Amino acid sequence: MDYILSMTQQCDKIVSLVQVGSGAMGYHDALSDLDFVVALDKDESMTEVMEYVHKKLAEKYEFLYFKQAEERHLQVYLLLNLLEIDIGYGGYEHAAAIKPAFKVLFDHSGVVEEKMTASRAWMDDAIYAGKRKKDVDFACDAVWAHLMHASAAIKRGKTLRALGELAFVRDQYLALVGDRCHLESNQNRELDDLPEEEKAAIRSTFVTGESQKELQTSLLNLTKVIYRELKDAKIPVTEEMLYEYYQKTEN
Repeated sequence: MDYILSMTQQCDKIVSLVQVGSGAMGYHDALSDLDFVVALDKDESMTEVMEYVHKKLAEKYEFLYFKQAEERHLQVYLLLNLLEIDIGYGGYEHAAAIKPAFKVLFDHSGVVEEKMTASRAWMDDAIYAGKRKKDVDFACDAVWAHLMHASAAIKRGKTLRALGELAFVRDQYLALVGDRCHLESNQNRELDDLPEEEKAAIRSTFVTGESQKELQTSLLNLTKVIYRELKDAKIPVTEEMLYEYYQKTEN
């Protein structure tokens, strides 16, 4: 941490260093990785600064893994002790915070923190509102079919097929909940921050065993919660129609 702070301050093309992710939220234990955003004096300095940072880290540490994602302006380092360091890059004039968890470590411009704070007023809606519309549209087109497939698979004793169909629908449900609550649902990353009643609803969809009864319980709970999440959307197969279908497959 100290070395990254020091060597970035020594580069005259680096205007600011911002810590993001769990570290910015106060997680500093042995399980924490290091996530940063480097604010450049101008976008044209991108390649030069990325090469500078890579060179400086390579002088100090050995890497088990390194990847540079040019399109995302991101470098990912994994050191020998399994410490992961993720560094993103962008011009300081375009500074914006995707998440509220950020900490400005130094800022020669004096405007980076102000820009990032101001961006929070519109960034959440810009990210999650657009994503939710896509996720709702996708769910309306897909979840009913997968719920039907799950029901049929349970009836036929095809346990692994049923588990796959249920998992697909649960992922769509978690995406919708994340969108609504402005939390990242990918790999359930931020869903522990949900209210207890929301987490209880998610847990009710987990499969606790592979008997027909246990799979059907998961199916019914999943149907209830995802249709509740989609209550204002237009779905070709209604919740009531699904329950009628389930009864047929149970008989």
